[in-house]
Amino acid sequence: MFQKNCWYVAAQASDLGRELTQRWITGEPVVLFRNLAGQPVALEDRCPHRRASLSKGTLIGDTVQCGYHGMTFDCSGSCVRIPGQDQIPAALKARAYPVVQKWHWVWIWMGDPALADEALIPDLRYNDTPGWTVTGGMLVVKANYQLLTDNLLDLTHETFVHTKTIGNAAVAETPMEVKVVGNEVHVQRVMRDTPPPPLFKRVRNLTGHIDRWQIIRFQPPCSVSIDARGYPTGSEDLELGLRWFSINSITPVDARTSHYYWTITRCFALDDQEVTDLIHKQILATFMEDVDVLEAQQRLIDTDTRQVAEVSVKADFGSVAARRIVQRLVEQEAK
Repeated sequence: MFQKNCWYVAAQASDLGRELTQRWITGEPVVLFRNLAGQPVALEDRCPHRRASLSKGTLIGDTVQCGYHGMTFDCSGSCVRIPGQDQIPAALKARAYPVVQKWHWVWIWMGDPALADEALIPDLRYNDTPGWTVTGGMLVVKANYQLLTDNLLDLTHETFVHTKTIGNAAVAETPMEVKVVGNEVHVQRVMRDTPPPPLFKRVRNLTGHIDRWQIIRFQPPCSVSIDARGYPTGSEDLELGLRWFSINSITPVDARTSHYYWTITRCFALDDQEVTDLIHKQILATFMEDVDVLEAQQRLIDTDTRQVAEVSVKADFGSVAARRIVQRLVEQEAK
């Protein structure tokens, strides 16, 4: 079950151009491209004639020609040409989806287009704020999208999964504060006077103890931003420490596959490409460790026929709250 009346990331803005690109989003096939004016366009990737894949056709100006029978559709999905036939049936129309480019990503609205409101795009402004440097990418993960949001809302696993980069014992041993604000979940963990994790040492040459913050914001259906900070104990001088946002938006392909869009955006060493490359390489390695865990978890969930309920602990409060919010929003749509 997926929420439809909401925005999902369809593509990285830098990846979308003058070619037909297929994406599956909430179980539906979509063809994406940019029109001649550079604006993103999204149509259902099923020709309304015989359901051939439009993404296997040809982009001609601002129209898509189906590669099966040559019928051509404009950016609104209307058929504008049928080979050998002048009269075009009004019903011969491909569904067009609202799309918006914002925060370095292209967003798509899979539900009722009349309800599409750009103001409802998750607030991920640090992807596009002056004075911050961004790096990121997209991963295909063979796991349900809510396993990924669970992972981001409870960073306890950093202690055990990410020992080479951002994890150490302080993360698991420090309690979290969790609160629900409307349809959002906010999680905070503050670690005082603790050893810095390996990546912090490498990026900012932190050798002594630090004060460390993880401030997490979940926005439905599946966007999570993490305000991560580390300063020498007793100081909040950015010249001596670091602050970055880990910004994540997960798009469900179907019930067992997700597209994981991620960025790290920082406000220090802005023009240092070596720092950018180091952060990108190390965070990507960190996320690939998550992928290994989550894909194995999905396989074990799929093969577990015992019908035994999971047991939650205090650290699960944020992820359980987020799942309840999404379930309520899905149920409201179904009414």
